[in-house]
Amino acid sequence: MNRKPYLIAVTGLAVLSVQALGSPNGLALTSANHYSQSIISQNSEEQTRIKVYQKASPAVVYINTGKASGSGFIVSRDGLIITNAHVLEDAPATVTVILEDGKRLPANVIGFAKNGLDLAAIKIRNQKNLPTLSLAKSAQVGQSVYAIGSPFGYDNQNNFTAGVLSNLDEQDGIIKHDARINPGNSGGPLLNSQAQVIGVNTAIRLDRNGSNSGISIAILVNKIQPFLTAIRQGNISRLRR
Repeated sequence: MNRKPYLIAVTGLAVLSVQALGSPNGLALTSANHYSQSIISQNSEEQTRIKVYQKASPAVVYINTGKASGSGFIVSRDGLIITNAHVLEDAPATVTVILEDGKRLPANVIGFAKNGLDLAAIKIRNQKNLPTLSLAKSAQVGQSVYAIGSPFGYDNQNNFTAGVLSNLDEQDGIIKHDARINPGNSGGPLLNSQAQVIGVNTAIRLDRNGSNSGISIAILVNKIQPFLTAIRQGNISRLRR
């Protein structure tokens, strides 16, 4: 009768059964296995973050209007960039875009979304082969999200943070998440684990003391695609907000 637990442990069929019988060896094996799985999980999360950043970062830009600055991302190889309308408030017809590699390029303000939607488009001149980001088809509460942008200016260009999508309002096209963003992140992309755009980071919610509450707000992808269609059709506003 005493042989059965020993045989089970040796064959590796039920380490937990041996642990329940008070076997020190069984406990060691179980702890080691748990530790190993934890390391694998951590490495997997790290690799996802690294891959998302490496894939997406070349298509994220810093925008300088001369009066303000913000972020944006390239959606066509000839240089069409999506950003927030408020980034271009009081901007001249031409702004400066700085790519990840430090290259400075002029970009024309193309126009603004209608009906108060905080989206705008600019286009870099004379480009044909720029890196781009694609749009995701949907987003879900609970999925991992990643933000890239330039909080507080060019010194923090393409700063990367990660979090979770915590709330989704598909009707109003609003995402709430906890990837840390700050002023300067406006217009930058919110990404899924495939480095696809699920939103445009737009605002932060402040707490009662006026500090960053940790709740970040982005415009959902279901509002971005119609804006791109409107750009192609010329159905956008030329008036600055």
